[in-house]
Order: sequence, then structure tokens, then C-alpha cells
Amino acid sequence: MVRFWILFAAAFGWLFIGQSSFARQGVELELVLAIDTSTSVDEDEYLLQRNGVAAAFRHPQVLAAIDGLGAQGMAVSVAQWSGPGSQRLAVGWSHINSRQSAFAFARRVEAMDRQIRGFTDIGAAISFSVSELENNAFKGRRLAIDVSGDGTSDRNDPAIARDAAILKGITINGLVIHSIEYDLGDLARFDLHNHYRDRVIGGPGAFLLNAESFRTFATSMREKLYREIAGPLFASHR
Repeated sequence: MVRFWILFAAAFGWLFIGQSSFARQGVELELVLAIDTSTSVDEDEYLLQRNGVAAAFRHPQVLAAIDGLGAQGMAVSVAQWSGPGSQRLAVGWSHINSRQSAFAFARRVEAMDRQIRGFTDIGAAISFSVSELENNAFKGRRLAIDVSGDGTSDRNDPAIARDAAILKGITINGLVIHSIEYDLGDLARFDLHNHYRDRVIGGPGAFLLNAESFRTFATSMREKLYREIAGPLFASHR
């Protein structure tokens, strides 16, 4: 009887390993789009972010970059974030390797409800995104987190989570949104840009873009997605 259970356990283990390996589909890029839904973002600004992401996945420039990835394509998800413990995977992982799958993802984003509000903890957003990259059904040759937000961290230092992500071969790119409603002048805008530059982005090929307002978010997001999808190999194989 003991021998039977040993053999059973071994067979079950091999079956589990085989299923787990089979479940992880190879893709060129795994990307988490982490968008700020903290209290400083009002409902109109949230909709501008949501619709801007959807529009980017319908734009010819981004579609051409997706075509350039070949049949493997990319895997992408959308996370909403605010303060400590307030992160949600708002649009689950999707495989995109064609115009049709890009349009289908855009429709899912457009249907995404706002799920959280609160303080601003960029480090927690990065850590949450890292966990999502490590625990999905895809195996990306490149790994990236796209963090967009309109404020500096008021909880914890994001550089700690940033550095931990870099050690895992993940690149963090940033999109700073300058909110007209909370604009405190050129110095505040400069400090926000520097906060993302020095404490948020990192990894080979990491870059930072600025959206002059939430209304220009769509244009900046499109440019950012294009660079992330079509750019150089900036993250290592895991």
C-alpha cells in the first residue's frame, strides 16, 4: 500500500508539472499597465486614463508594433492602484498577437469600472505588478511594468520595490501626469518628474514620459506603448 501511494504521488506530481509547464504560454512581452486611481484622480480623469489605454490599442502605430512581435505576441493586464493594500487587477491577462485580439482587449478596458481610491503608494503598485508578472499563464522574453500617476508617493519609498523588480529582470517605465487641478507650479511639476525619474523607473532601457494633463494622456500612452512593444530588448528571460 505504501508503494502504491508513492507511485501515485509521483505520477500526480509529474502530471501537475506537465500541466503547469503547458499552461505557461511563451510571449515576447509581458506588460502590466498600472494606472493611478488614488483620490487625487477624479472621475473624469479616470475615464480619460481608461479610454486613453483603450484608444492606444486601436491606434495603427501600436498595432504595427504588435504585428512586429510575430505569432507569439504579448500578454498584457491592467492594474488599478492607490495606497497600501489597495491594488486590483482590473483587466486580467490577455494574449494579444493580432488586430482582432488588440481590439478585444480595448473593449475590455473600456468596460473597466473604477475599483479603488485612497492614498498614493507607488512602491506597493510595483510590488503588486511584480507578483502579477510572476503568477500568470505566460512566460515573457521581456518583462515590464508601466506605472502612470499624478503624484509622488505619500506612503513608503518606491525605490525599494523598484530595485527588487530590477533584480528579477523587470523594467519599470513611467508616465507622469501633470494634473491641472492640483498644479502647484513649475517647482512641483519638476519635483514630480524627478520623483518618477529617481525613485520609480529602472532597469535596462527604462524611460519616463510626461503628459501635460489628463487630456493628453491618450497621446502619451500611445507613444509609451509603442516604445515598450517595439523597443529594444530591455528585460531578461526569466
